[in-house]
Amino acid sequence: MTMKSIFLNFWALTLSLSASAQIPHANTTTMEVDGNCGMCKKTIEAAALVKHEAMASWNSDTKVATITYDSARTNVDAVLKRIALAGYDNASYLAPDAAYAALPGCCQYDRTLKKAPVAAAEVHDHTGHRVEADQVASPALAGPLAPVFTSYFKLKDALVASDAVQAKEQAAALKSAVGAVDMSVLGHDVHLVWMQVMGPLADLAGTITNTDELDAQRKAFKQLATPIVDLAKAAPSSIPVYISHCPMYQGGADWLSLEKEIKNPFYGNTMLTCGSVKETIVK
Repeated sequence: MTMKSIFLNFWALTLSLSASAQIPHANTTTMEVDGNCGMCKKTIEAAALVKHEAMASWNSDTKVATITYDSARTNVDAVLKRIALAGYDNASYLAPDAAYAALPGCCQYDRTLKKAPVAAAEVHDHTGHRVEADQVASPALAGPLAPVFTSYFKLKDALVASDAVQAKEQAAALKSAVGAVDMSVLGHDVHLVWMQVMGPLADLAGTITNTDELDAQRKAFKQLATPIVDLAKAAPSSIPVYISHCPMYQGGADWLSLEKEIKNPFYGNTMLTCGSVKETIVK
């Protein structure tokens, strides 16, 4: 065993012990996750992170993520699914092409895992529901609007994790994605909706980017619901998109999610499961 291997094993053990102290019913495993750089590391770890439920640490040299999760509340498949939806191929799931395309240039790794079959043809999320592998490998919302939705979902996840810094970054990515949309390739009906929502989307994303206060970010995120829901209803989609509702936040607030499971972006861990799915967008 080389000195580098010894160090990496020691590092993984240290991480496991530290994570186990923070997460109840902790199980730790290592999984291959593709990626390139320090920015990839941040995105992968943010996608995995659900406070007191799951966390990960990714090594850019070995392309291995050490994942620790609460076995009473979730499983490693649910964590790997979130990582794939963030744009990163892994041993169980392939990233949607749109999510990969939305990554910064320095993060667009060689997709060595894409030619291999998905490892788990049938898995279950931590609620026990079956998740088909081809669903995970398909874009949720495809075409020129995909980066907009990808950034929105990452922003939502950052607010679920109560991470104001990450929320600022993802809001900036959302604003950039809105500005980069090529309207000439949008279908007629989608184009009409886009003309109505592009301004509010960019303005509200800018509001979130310009504040360090989590409460202010969440207030602006609430206002994002109307334009992003209108856009989701108009845009093409290959899998269901869920409109979730929190009755408690400022008289009621909505958000979009790719999962039925409620993870509340307005309260985070304080009231993580507050809310319900009020509508499913199915094309």
